Amino acid sequence: MAYPSYKDLQEVRKQLKDVGYERWVEHDLFSWQWWLLLAATILPWIGWMYLVKKPHRPHVFAFAMLIGITSSILDVIGADMLLWGYPTKLIFMVPPLFPADLTMIPVLFSLVYYYGKVWSRYIVYVIFLAIVFSYVFEPLFEIVDIYRMHHFPHWASLIGFVCVALIVRWVLDMILPKRD
Repeated sequence: MAYPSYKDLQEVRKQLKDVGYERWVEHDLFSWQWWLLLAATILPWIGWMYLVKKPHRPHVFAFAMLIGITSSILDVIGADMLLWGYPTKLIFMVPPLFPADLTMIPVLFSLVYYYGKVWSRYIVYVIFLAIVFSYVFEPLFEIVDIYRMHHFPHWASLIGFVCVALIVRWVLDMILPKRD
């Protein structure tokens, strides 16, 4: 049995890229969902600037970026495994949900980190926010055709959000000096 060559795989990827770009231009770009995604990419960071005091921003931003990087990696893996998908995208060539991975999730979880200074309070806030993401935001994004869950239940998202937030806090506590 002959396996597809690298060249064969690249040709399929090129076809997928071309079809995806065409869909993005004809369906996504400047749709109301596109404008919603644009707002969801910009507005949370503006709010973050007002809610996090200037001396704490580097530390809290480090947390946000670790959450964002982790979310992006997990999102690419999940989308590539066809566990979920994104019918509408903000930017064609940026896979999965850029506004969620690099804005909404990092901003909101970093605010939980900022206001949940002690571990017990942090854990309660994380569980609450994970429930909101898993059982409110994900279904809403499905309704407005921005997100589609294929083979990944909401409870698994809940566990994922909680685990990522706890691990990232633990790692940051290990590498950075104690915060105020």
